[in-house]
Amino acid sequence: MQNQHDINWESHRNFNVWRYGIGHLQLLLASKDTDREAGLAVRFEGVEYMQLIRTFRNLRITTADETQLQEVEASGLATPPSRPLLVLALHHDNGVGLIACSRLTIGSFQGQPTTDFDTVQLHSTATR
Repeated sequence: MQNQHDINWESHRNFNVWRYGIGHLQLLLASKDTDREAGLAVRFEGVEYMQLIRTFRNLRITTADETQLQEVEASGLATPPSRPLLVLALHHDNGVGLIACSRLTIGSFQGQPTTDFDTVQLHSTATR
């Protein structure tokens, strides 16, 4: 398993696990700051592996390094050749989480986020 994308995104806001949909393999992290009009959401699609906590303070998402890739591989995750995965490290004030998915989308929302929220897209990366 190897990453083909170089991802480095960060926010000093606090994010919480908002929703996980097992049927669509979607994970949604959201940050709704009362001082700001718009919230920020991070949506992972095609999630095959997660090692997470519930709250992320000062979230930074990067491409997983070699050691982190090996940790995901050691979990027994098998990647079909037709479906490559992004393996991402979620850095936060208390450590690092890992996620393997097929798409990452970061955007803003008004009101409450849902897994099919309309975003002002800030970043999107998908495997091909």
